[in-house]
Amino acid sequence: MSEMKSASTKELWKISYPMMVSFFSMMFMIFIDRLFLSWYATESLNASVQAGTLAWGIVLGWLTMASMSEVFVARFNGAKKFDMVAKPVWQMLWLTIASWIFYIPLAFWGTPLIYDPILRPEEFHYFRIFMFCGPVFSLVPAIGGFFIGRGKTQILQWMAALGNVINIILDPIFIFGIDGFFPSMGIKGAAIATGIGTLIQGVVLFFFFIQKKYREKYQTTNYSFNKQIFLKTVRVGLPPSFLVCFEVLGWALFYHLMATISGLHILVASICQSIFLLFIFFGMGIEKGAIALAGNFIGANEHQKIPGVLYSGIKLLGIYGIFIILLFIVYPDPLINWFFYNPESLEYASSFSGIELSDVKNHIRIGLFFSTFLIFFENLRWVLNGILTAAGDTLFLLLSGAFNVWFVLLIPTYFFVVLPKADISYAFLIWMIYGFFSAALIFLRFLQGKWKNTEVIVPKPEISYEP
Repeated sequence: MSEMKSASTKELWKISYPMMVSFFSMMFMIFIDRLFLSWYATESLNASVQAGTLAWGIVLGWLTMASMSEVFVARFNGAKKFDMVAKPVWQMLWLTIASWIFYIPLAFWGTPLIYDPILRPEEFHYFRIFMFCGPVFSLVPAIGGFFIGRGKTQILQWMAALGNVINIILDPIFIFGIDGFFPSMGIKGAAIATGIGTLIQGVVLFFFFIQKKYREKYQTTNYSFNKQIFLKTVRVGLPPSFLVCFEVLGWALFYHLMATISGLHILVASICQSIFLLFIFFGMGIEKGAIALAGNFIGANEHQKIPGVLYSGIKLLGIYGIFIILLFIVYPDPLINWFFYNPESLEYASSFSGIELSDVKNHIRIGLFFSTFLIFFENLRWVLNGILTAAGDTLFLLLSGAFNVWFVLLIPTYFFVVLPKADISYAFLIWMIYGFFSAALIFLRFLQGKWKNTEVIVPKPEISYEP
């Protein structure tokens, strides 16, 4: 039986560490895609950032909804209702399958409305492929909730590693091709490789989910549709799903604004964001650990232990912060130089004529300096998000997140950077301010203590509907 008895730093680390590896692997997929594309063509890199950020904004909305299975798995596990533990997972799997109804029309008819296939062919192909692969990205979080909610997260790190290895193998083959054997697909190849790697993760994880020991204890093959659990999961999941969409789509608009100023702005922003994404795995992993611990404590009616989750999270973030300072501020050049392995990709890009490589690198160093603070604030926010999500206080997360994206990030960027065509350093300063306000609002909400009023979910008897 999986029990979580304390909110100690050791307990939080034990649960979060495998999730950190999992998220690192996922972000590494994106990073590797962009790294190879930077060697292929700088304009392909920028296209992947602009179209990819928009695509991920949509994908992450569904993905976040699917991951809500972990909240209810944690509560049922904490309440020792083991026959109910697998039900939230299946409800989110049915939702994932149903999401094809959304993705397919968007891929066929929506993509040409967003990106003109003649004027912006690279963005068009990248976005369309991601939409076709959309439901695939929700498989892992939907099934992974079964393992996260019970605090058994080790398997997810191995699944992530598997998908990542496949992506690393396929990326150079699909992007650059093999003379005489396989054609170069450029940016399309990067998107296809990511989709294949993720699909294999989901399929393998599903077979672990339905293995005999879980079938007997948790009834993991009981795939019946449960209306009550489905609606409760969707109700809790809708606010964070919309929040993720608003935030990532807000960032997509931010990069669009950078592209309207100059080639230097979008190139520097693209590289800084790519490096930033590679290192946010730590806070994302702790968020999942916080959901697992807080959800189990809520299920066991032990709300008094939840503040300890926050204290433990802050300790871990402090240690990680030292590591980030070394990489981003003290020794940033090794990271930066990865993107200029092939300087000719910049030299021959038509939209970057007249840009000196040394000037690009100096601006990236400034961006990484401000990104150091952004990472700390975002990590703190994710720990708090984990606690409030486990408590079901997700509507506030949506409202505060939407407010910050528009009024602290986008509007100031437009007036203080875009209109005066200011140096990109001012945009990075806005990044840092945005991170601070985002974390501060969630922290104030936590201090209010409304999460203490959370009720343990006990499903009422009802007729289950077979799909």
